[in-house]
Amino acid sequence: MHSPVLPSKKDYPANPYIGIAFGVLLIPLNTYWIAQLEVVRYTHPTLVVPFFNVIFILLFFTICNQVVVKIWRRPLLSQLDLITIYLMLSVSSAIASIDFLQVLVSNMGHAFYFATPENEWKTLFCDSLPSWLVVSDSDALEGYYKGGTTLYSPHHFKPWIVPILIWTGFILVLLFMMLCLCRIVRWQWIEKEKLTYPIIHLPLEISAGKPFFFRNKLMWIGLLLAALISLNNGLHFFFPALPEFPVKRHAISHFFNERPWNLMGSVKLSFYPFVIGVSFLIPLDLLFSCWVFYWLYKAERLLIGSIGWQGLNRFPYQNEQAFGAVVSLTFFLLWMGKAQLRDVVLTARKKEGSNPPSERVAVFGLIAGFLFLLLVSTRVGMSIAVVPIFFGFYFLISFFITRMRAELGLCVHGLGGLEPRRVILAGIGTKALSKETLVAFSLYGFFNRVYRNHPMPHLLEGFKMSVMVGSPARWLTLAVLLSVLVSSVVVFWVYLDLYYQFGASSGYFGVWTLGFGRETFTRLQNWILFPTETDHAGLSFMGIGFLIASMLTFLRMRFLWFPLHPLGYAMAGDWGMSNLWSCFFTSFLLKWAIFKYGGLRSYRNAVPLFLGMALGDLTVGSLWSLIGVFMDETIYQPFP
Repeated sequence: MHSPVLPSKKDYPANPYIGIAFGVLLIPLNTYWIAQLEVVRYTHPTLVVPFFNVIFILLFFTICNQVVVKIWRRPLLSQLDLITIYLMLSVSSAIASIDFLQVLVSNMGHAFYFATPENEWKTLFCDSLPSWLVVSDSDALEGYYKGGTTLYSPHHFKPWIVPILIWTGFILVLLFMMLCLCRIVRWQWIEKEKLTYPIIHLPLEISAGKPFFFRNKLMWIGLLLAALISLNNGLHFFFPALPEFPVKRHAISHFFNERPWNLMGSVKLSFYPFVIGVSFLIPLDLLFSCWVFYWLYKAERLLIGSIGWQGLNRFPYQNEQAFGAVVSLTFFLLWMGKAQLRDVVLTARKKEGSNPPSERVAVFGLIAGFLFLLLVSTRVGMSIAVVPIFFGFYFLISFFITRMRAELGLCVHGLGGLEPRRVILAGIGTKALSKETLVAFSLYGFFNRVYRNHPMPHLLEGFKMSVMVGSPARWLTLAVLLSVLVSSVVVFWVYLDLYYQFGASSGYFGVWTLGFGRETFTRLQNWILFPTETDHAGLSFMGIGFLIASMLTFLRMRFLWFPLHPLGYAMAGDWGMSNLWSCFFTSFLLKWAIFKYGGLRSYRNAVPLFLGMALGDLTVGSLWSLIGVFMDETIYQPFP
């Protein structure tokens, strides 16, 4: 496989803002596309990385670039511009996704509009919701939920202005802190450890200045194979007589409908070409561990049910085990990088250190960002003692996901059930917390509900790509912050415009348009009405997860041949493993066979084949989604 041929710095246009300008202009179009897919139709490009909408846009501009070269003999966009567009749209997509601002928009007016004498929400918690973060105006909410009107009437948009501005500032600070964290670990992970960052291979190949990638015959074989499958399945929607390739997830639980096999729960098969293609770059031991631990988890459920323990609350506490494993792995990473972290602290204190001054700025940026979060959170009502614990757990999980993507390239990472609030409530229960703290947990649920499209890994991948093309990191920082600022405002605008047109409760949109708010405030209601104490069993299983992951880490360090990766254990019960384990199994079998019978050279030669599969599936799937948007109809849904 050829590495991407990267243009030298002299090949770049003199103006470094070209890529940033294109990124800003594309954010509204990209946001509208995501809204049409994830809010209106049940198609979710942001659940697995790389996001297929962003890959499609990158491919489109790469093709346009080649056309311009044919005409003008020079490209309109350099590779730096193209990866800037890729990074800005990836961050924008994460912000607009089903696991981020879609949740917040759904929550902002839900409690007031759906408060009734029966649920007693007005007396339970509505008076504790900060007026500067939510919308309570009855006229504004009437139009929002019923539709048939416009956002652009003053009595509709005015109640949203202050909450939108404050939440935009909050999100900007949150992403700025992630950027500071990435800047701190950048040298250790990129320059010293030289992590591989598997997810960026495809966008780098697409955006390369001299497209050896597109001249590779194996790449075209993989692309055509996946494209034909997706094309056929899309045509099947219009012509049902045409056979369909069963690559999308489908339940096979009906084969296990008798006891004790039905105790395993839902079992699904899927063979998405783009997941198989991207996963081919994941290390072989992790691919092996993913499906092995998934089936060990199912065997655990089977065993527990067989001995009559299935009625025990949440047993076997898979989320708690996963959190313990995440803490163990994160502590191990921090320990391994302790010298670098110590040097960062010395640099920040103006003492001798090997790190550049920008890391000192990053350290103080983190401190300033935390002080802002502390101020806002205490104004919301969160206890001042809880704030550092809450955000400490959040950034611990963020750090873990970012490292996982950088080193191993796992393309899916839901980690649902590992939210900071869940861990805190397991430790002290709701009885020990004020109502205002529980309200703050609910309002903050939008950025730590599930982590499938977490923005922080994209930031570090952006640093890696900037190093590979010889770009100064300051342009990346500017691009990211501008993307966050523009995206936050645009997402609110696009979603509110759609909701006022069609009505959030009209049935035009998917179930989660109301589902997020219902989930958030029903849970808050239960917290207040049914206070809990310390969950000793949950804490115990967090400890068990910590010990098992620590043991697996020790065995991998002690025995190089040990095949089980602790990350596979942490992800065993994850949404991604439940839906995509068979894709990882397929990638494992193919990669193992190629290594066994062809060696390293055959593996390298096969990489374009699998990247072509990913590109073909993502491209044709994107085209089907665009056709559905233009037809205003839900047709073939490429994922999930």
